[in-house]
Amino acid sequence: MIKGRRPRLNGRAAASAALLVAVLGFIAGCAPSREFLLKRSTELGEDKNYVRVLLLETTERVSLSSSSRIKISALADRKVHHDGKGGKIYFYPEKVRQPVIVESWNSPLFVNGVPYRGAIELHSRMGRLLVVNVVTMDEYLSGVVPCEISSGWNVEALRAQAVAARSYAYYHIMNGTDPLYDLNATNRSQVYRGAGVETERTNRAVRDTSGQVVAHNNRPILAFFHSTCGGGTVDNDKVWSGQALEYLRGVRCEYCSASPHYSWEDKLTLYEIRHHLGKKYVGVGPITGISFKKDGGRVNHVTIEHKNGIVRLSGNDFRLFFPEKKIKSLSFDAIKTQDGLLLKGRGWGHGVGLCQWGANGMAERKASYDQILRHYYRGTRLMVITGKPRGDSAGKTAGDRRRPFHDARLK
Repeated sequence: MIKGRRPRLNGRAAASAALLVAVLGFIAGCAPSREFLLKRSTELGEDKNYVRVLLLETTERVSLSSSSRIKISALADRKVHHDGKGGKIYFYPEKVRQPVIVESWNSPLFVNGVPYRGAIELHSRMGRLLVVNVVTMDEYLSGVVPCEISSGWNVEALRAQAVAARSYAYYHIMNGTDPLYDLNATNRSQVYRGAGVETERTNRAVRDTSGQVVAHNNRPILAFFHSTCGGGTVDNDKVWSGQALEYLRGVRCEYCSASPHYSWEDKLTLYEIRHHLGKKYVGVGPITGISFKKDGGRVNHVTIEHKNGIVRLSGNDFRLFFPEKKIKSLSFDAIKTQDGLLLKGRGWGHGVGLCQWGANGMAERKASYDQILRHYYRGTRLMVITGKPRGDSAGKTAGDRRRPFHDARLK
């Protein structure tokens, strides 16, 4: 954990900060430059390509602080509006009318007290302040891997997670649609909590696999992962609508039985079902019937009858109506009770792609991380990112941003 005393502004610095907030009232609507992302090419063994991560989207003020020097510049023309000693500066959505970039030296930037490496971009959109961390890929992954997997697990499982997370990130960089950021810092993408969560073991796993991605047809894959599959993963198109991906076909898994979520049971009352459905569907009456349709042992369609009509939805949408640990997976059997259902299930998560407990189980049986990845992502191989992005990508669509690859030739 990175620790540091929160700096205070002296009278002169406080006046500068107040002036800064005033001068940040620039003309709105300038398109942000991606020059910062393209300053350096990737070096083999150290992934220095940059990724943009949305940390916050808020209507509240945001504080940025550093114990070192802070520089604040306009993104459009790099005009410097503040360059001085570290301290705490507040930013307000209504004041940041033009995108700015905040940089520090030899010290992380604290966003609302949380430390992050790299730089911070601030954008205003529809009255909301978007806080975006611009950071190298390996630094980003150092703040992802310990959030997604136990740092005490087998090193081969940690390496497999690092490569999966890197592949997932590059897929979204190359296929993203939002011009301001590539990934979200929450489980809407993959969880990222900055420099404060880093551990030596997970950092080493990131370094050991630097630049490596899981590829299919020479492109990074959409490397979904989950906690526990409960005996077998599932095809992606049986969980979500969309294209069936060759590398996300279900596979047998005999390695995750040590997971505390391998088998589970929970009760679901009719009142709970009605209450949570009512948050989205207006007029849901008392539940009169519920049926589940399965495919491959997992619920993929749910029909709920109530006194005012019928609600039909996918199994995954049904699961996500409830608190995270209520319905841990769609691999369950439902037994009718007096006031609802008794669910008996296996696994935790959507069940697509890498099973994390399975990865650790394979590693404990002496499997290498590349063997683990090939097991869960069918028809793939490891490749290494190399070379330089093709020019300045400002003004281009996400599909125009490409990175070249070559074989890793891993043994």
